[in-house]
Amino acid sequence: MDKNSGERPQAPETIEGTRSAPPPRFVPPPTPAAAAPLAATATCQNCGQAVGPEPSCQTCGQVLFLPRGIPLATVGLRFGGYLLEGVLIVCTLVIGWFVWAFIVFQYGQTPAKQLLHMRVVFIPEARTAGWWRMFFREFIAKTIIAILASFTLLIPYFWLMWDRNRQELWDKMATTLVVSDPQDQLAPRT
Repeated sequence: MDKNSGERPQAPETIEGTRSAPPPRFVPPPTPAAAAPLAATATCQNCGQAVGPEPSCQTCGQVLFLPRGIPLATVGLRFGGYLLEGVLIVCTLVIGWFVWAFIVFQYGQTPAKQLLHMRVVFIPEARTAGWWRMFFREFIAKTIIAILASFTLLIPYFWLMWDRNRQELWDKMATTLVVSDPQDQLAPRT
């Protein structure tokens, strides 16, 4: 309503003389269910400590949107995974590793992650990463970071050591976390 005259403002007229509908109002998209545990007032289901906006508890490493007992993979476990991955590539003559990797990518794993009970989790959907996300992470994002690392004294390879969520830069590019899943709670049920 117009304050001065008490009348409703008229919609603008189009060329034909008919009135057009008012422009649609912006409605933000609904918040995904995965974003709810990331609220700043939440508490960790594992240790009971207050947590901030991070996807994991900074005290015990529990990933907040996953079942209890699934923490972030430790720096040592991730480093062991890199070493094991190299050994597997050599032992399987590269081709075997590719076949194995293309099979386990659908479960959010690489061959070494499968043997060490780790999984890659896609943060926005609060589930294990799918095949295409793993392919992007392992081949495209890691290649980009390798090029960057060649110009920066390999510093991007050590990002994991000071990141609050133990993410490498390729994890940030793919919006993923690497978790330890010793009881295979995130394995698909058949």
